[in-house]
Amino acid sequence: MQKHPDPIRLRESALLLALFALFLFASPLVIWWAHDDAHWLVPYALWLFVILLGAWLHRRYPHHDV
Repeated sequence: MQKHPDPIRLRESALLLALFALFLFASPLVIWWAHDDAHWLVPYALWLFVILLGAWLHRRYPHHDV
């Protein structure tokens, strides 16, 4: 029998994902990935990573909004 995860834990994972995305795109790290010498794919790769992490969380908790 599958045990349903705690709703508070679900909200925590969504909040952590949002904070991680905020950290990547609104912190001093922007200087690193937006630098002229950086490859043009870096911002897209970071967004892809955030999207894949969100998809993984959604797949892990399919019955709840994450």
